[in-house]
Amino acid sequence: MAETRLPITQVSKENLSARIYSQMRRALMDGQFEPGERLTISRLAEQFGTSITPVREAIFRLVSERVLEMRAATAVHVPPLDPARLREVQLIRIELEGAAAERAAQIITEKQLAELTAIHERFLAAAAVDPAEACVRNRDFHFALLRVAELPILEGIVENAWVLMGPFLRMFHVHIPKRQLAADQHLHHDVLDALRRRDAKAARHAIQDDIRWGNVLIDALERERDENRSAAAR
Repeated sequence: MAETRLPITQVSKENLSARIYSQMRRALMDGQFEPGERLTISRLAEQFGTSITPVREAIFRLVSERVLEMRAATAVHVPPLDPARLREVQLIRIELEGAAAERAAQIITEKQLAELTAIHERFLAAAAVDPAEACVRNRDFHFALLRVAELPILEGIVENAWVLMGPFLRMFHVHIPKRQLAADQHLHHDVLDALRRRDAKAARHAIQDDIRWGNVLIDALERERDENRSAAAR
């Protein structure tokens, strides 16, 4: 009987598209793109060192997930900052990351606690000098906590929320004073303290308070939007 072989070229092409898709999602999560930024498919293909086709396939997937917006045949945009959209994503994060932190406090090991503490220290160091790096280290902290909770379905949903939220979080780290982000009173300290005490309710509330900190910038965006509307109506 003849051996069945898979079409190697087709699989390779699909894998390339999937890798580009994964890298784009990770870049969005890490805040590497700014809200409203225009991305051209040809330029992305040049950066990835590939043809246009796998990039276009990856972009279409991200557009279908409402992570990117397509406004022309060859150009896409990172969605602009919409306060209503941001508040919806915040609500998802507050509820789900709160539940994960509560579970994490019940099952965390000393080794995992030490790893989380080390990640937080790297975040504080980055927050003092580099908003882009701070954004990445902040994401590292939150997802390390999610992995401790051992809730993979919940983690997948939260990851989708972070892809939508990444450009906003980059702006947050740019606009919030460095002295507040790098302070000893940063809310990650409260999360770690609750985890050390194995206090599940306190861990839930601490991570939720940390997420709610982003509302400072969302409130400012809403005020700016309302002022612009009032000015246009005059």
